[in-house]
Amino acid sequence: LRMKLIVLLSFLTLCVAQHHDHDSQDDMDIFDMLEEKMDAGIDWMVEMVKEHFLSEDGTSFKPEITGMLVVAEPQICPVESNDCPPEESWLLGCNCRKQFRALGECKKMPCQVFRHLRDNGPDALNRFVNSESYEERFNIVTEYIVNPISRALCECPGMIGASINCVRRYDGALFEMTGMDRTGFDNVVSAIDWKSLKAIFLNYIKAGCGEKNGKDCVTELSKMYALFGTVMDNTFNGEDVCLSMIRMEDQLMKFAKVVVDRPDATDLQDHGQQVRGRLC
Repeated sequence: LRMKLIVLLSFLTLCVAQHHDHDSQDDMDIFDMLEEKMDAGIDWMVEMVKEHFLSEDGTSFKPEITGMLVVAEPQICPVESNDCPPEESWLLGCNCRKQFRALGECKKMPCQVFRHLRDNGPDALNRFVNSESYEERFNIVTEYIVNPISRALCECPGMIGASINCVRRYDGALFEMTGMDRTGFDNVVSAIDWKSLKAIFLNYIKAGCGEKNGKDCVTELSKMYALFGTVMDNTFNGEDVCLSMIRMEDQLMKFAKVVVDRPDATDLQDHGQQVRGRLC
């Protein structure tokens, strides 16, 4: 919840900053701005899915997507072997295969996740395209992406370190085959604090896996993610209820304006505490 609040405050601040450059802040409705930005993002995703991913009737992937998945499958689900044939390693590289091979039975998990996304992709995307509320959209993303990946990482946390090493020491042939310059990729890789990033993911897994008081943590966290969609719907519909941001509108606006006007740390802390106080 704290992370979602941080993301929300950042997004609201960007909205206010953009409006600040063009209009008077006195006529701003912060939730209208937020809804406008979020709806624009959803509309863009829906059009992209329709144009590039789903067939006309929405029941399958477009042929070009299906073709890409066919090409990718042997790279992600290679034949069991200690060798590293070039035709089976150009996408992820031999180092990556070695990293996952060392995970024992967990080496099969990326393939399982890939096939889940492939087999359930058309239905999930079609539901997303036709959804009419943020609650529906958050539920779909949670069910199709968040839950399967969370459970895979809970079962095989070693995939985090293996995946990081795949990126840090990438030796596949993707850049050579596509003719893309890998300089930008290498610059990003060298700029990331991988040790800290790994610690963040491992701590997330530690907190979000297993059971607590007889309840499955992945399931309970998934309910929280979906609930955030309910908060968005209630807020945009102007419903002043517990699961809504309506009652902290003034505090959010003050916080965003303070950030835009470059305050000192004390101002930010004071307004941040006011926002938190309205949540209770």
